[in-house]
Amino acid sequence: MTTEPPRRRHPLINGRRVRVSDLLDAGMVNPDQAISYRPPHSDLVHRALITSRGRIRLSDGREFSTPSGAATAVNSARAVHGWYAWRLDTDGPFLHELRRLLLQAVADETSGADESEDAVDREAVRRRFGMLNEASRRAENGDPVSLTVRELIRHWGFEERDRDTSQQIDADLANHGLVSAPDFRAVNLEHTVTLVALPAPGDEGRSGATGGHDSGTLQAELTDEASADIGVTLGNLLSNDERLVSVSPSALVQEAITIMRLNDFSQLAVLTAPDELHGAVSWKSIAQAQHAAPDAPLGRMISPAKAFDYDVRLLDVIDILWREEFVFVRDFKGEISGIITAADVVQKYDETATPFLLIGEIDQELRRLIQNTFDLETAQQACGGKKSPKSFDRMTMGQYQAIISNPECWQTLGWPLDRAVFIKRLDEIRQIRNRVMHFNPDPVKPADVHRLRYFLDLIRTFNT
Repeated sequence: MTTEPPRRRHPLINGRRVRVSDLLDAGMVNPDQAISYRPPHSDLVHRALITSRGRIRLSDGREFSTPSGAATAVNSARAVHGWYAWRLDTDGPFLHELRRLLLQAVADETSGADESEDAVDREAVRRRFGMLNEASRRAENGDPVSLTVRELIRHWGFEERDRDTSQQIDADLANHGLVSAPDFRAVNLEHTVTLVALPAPGDEGRSGATGGHDSGTLQAELTDEASADIGVTLGNLLSNDERLVSVSPSALVQEAITIMRLNDFSQLAVLTAPDELHGAVSWKSIAQAQHAAPDAPLGRMISPAKAFDYDVRLLDVIDILWREEFVFVRDFKGEISGIITAADVVQKYDETATPFLLIGEIDQELRRLIQNTFDLETAQQACGGKKSPKSFDRMTMGQYQAIISNPECWQTLGWPLDRAVFIKRLDEIRQIRNRVMHFNPDPVKPADVHRLRYFLDLIRTFNT
């Protein structure tokens, strides 16, 4: 196997999907390498070649960039986990076995590399690689690892989820043949997920093959592509602390009313089974039924209700929520597990809008400060090079930081503040701004909202 500088291969165990070209670069396969795929319960053997560009060329000349794309093409367009389908020649190792050997080689390189300024990061990568190896082994042995989403993302050193975070975790899980069930992006941080193995060829369409993993993300993993951004989902809004309370259709009216009053509910689910929604009882439906007949049974107070899967985007049901005032949510097992109300949407809006508006006001104050204090040429010189703003109206938070951190510019401001401490806080504000502008599913921490408020107040004090 040829060797490469550790830094070139290091991303393979730190957030990038392994490609067939990586196997080529490592000398684990050769150009024009023959590979084959024999579907389960079939005597038909599909043959292909690995090209010098790391693509897979089928016998009919079609080329694909991923093993799964090629396997799906010869499998009547049904998704196939290609790394587990294709093998060298007709009886050689499967591509996923070579991938695992490559990942282990890269991890060994990282362990033996000269410990320099990124020693802490390298050690974190090694620990994470060991965790993923163990999770893969346990998933294959039927004893999968379960942990909360917060615990999962902490293995990558993250406390919150954003687009880059999710893609890195997706890639590392996929490299080890794993997915989370349910999708770790579509539930809240305290929800427990299980790291399960992707279905083997022949099991992709079998119900429960991945422990209930949702079809959208599973489809992405089976095609070796990054999962699409999903935005805020109904599952993101559900709290683990409050499990759904329900009654059966045969319950007494007094039982439903007592439960609603004790828990301050406006609606109550009526279930015939954990996965069967019969309808809902609300104060409105109770009042309407009792107005028509004071002794009306509960059956007359049940109104139709809608249920959606946990990974459905909030935006896709927002109109229904405003019209119906609530919807129920199915978890990844198909059971009715929670309720989302219009009030929950208002709260989510407040969590998102407050920091968004604060950041907008900070941006305006910083722009006004710089525009009133410096001419454009001075601002451009402080930023330097290609990062210079072309006008005051097009300045970024990073450019504000560059200008204010410039010693001469800071002296011009004449503020009785410590420059290093102030610039550190401005950099924290910039990072909060980046998270907010990517509309992450997790709310901005209250401590960060306070930082935004205090910073805005301070800027306004001097920006007179």
